[in-house]
Amino acid sequence: MAEAGKPFNCPICLEMVYKPVVQVCGHMFCFWCVHRSMNPSTVSHCPICQKPYVHLARIAPQLHHHLQLAYPLEYESRAREVAAEERDQNLYSPFIEPVPSSSCNPKAILRCKVCKKLLYKPVAMNCGHLMCQSCAASGPPNTCRLCGVHHPGPFPQVCVELDQYMEKEFGREYKSRGGEIGRAILANWESRPADNLGSMGMVQNMIHPSVGCDGCGMMPILGRRFYCLDCPESCGYDLCQTCHARGANQPGRFNQRHSPWHRMEERSKRSPWIFVWAW
Repeated sequence: MAEAGKPFNCPICLEMVYKPVVQVCGHMFCFWCVHRSMNPSTVSHCPICQKPYVHLARIAPQLHHHLQLAYPLEYESRAREVAAEERDQNLYSPFIEPVPSSSCNPKAILRCKVCKKLLYKPVAMNCGHLMCQSCAASGPPNTCRLCGVHHPGPFPQVCVELDQYMEKEFGREYKSRGGEIGRAILANWESRPADNLGSMGMVQNMIHPSVGCDGCGMMPILGRRFYCLDCPESCGYDLCQTCHARGANQPGRFNQRHSPWHRMEERSKRSPWIFVWAW
């Protein structure tokens, strides 16, 4: 077990967070921990704040690289543990590219790739990219400014643990970043409407229990479901109707070898449910 009070501990397994995922509420978990904690049949709730969600965010590569550099021994130990579990289950978490050679220290990793400065009030998009809250807010609604991928659900909250860590580690510089940004841009962020999923009340829909979308991470998939006929992995490759309509061909969330030329077929097996969502 990780040392109590040490930063970046997963609140579910109580170990150092491995392949960190930051959910839309701003709380951070291991990839497998948050995936296993999701309700496969209806809305899920954050184990920390109980806010509801239906989308599993992708791993945040910058956080993964930062932990590799800042805590090399402990993070490598976690990597070995998780790799052994994955081999036993024959189910694998997404592969993350090695630390870029241009980023040789933990602080260099924690820079916003939009403004190129130290991250301030960091948020994580559904695609896993980190950026300053103000940088995300000033971009196109519901879209990652780095990769252009649609961000479903409400705009993300500040990553609580990373924000506290950076304020402590980079005190004066972090405080000066706040002075640069000011309140005007943040007010614009706070006034933006949420995506339509974020404002759902009680909606009648079709649900596919225990099936997740490899595009936006929705689990269970609501509405029409499209399944890849050519991906060989036992976990399959699925898209919700929104991602299929957008032509999403992102890598699978479990290392599936999906390609844009693979054939997708609608799966009709589904059940009517009343789905409750309130943010």
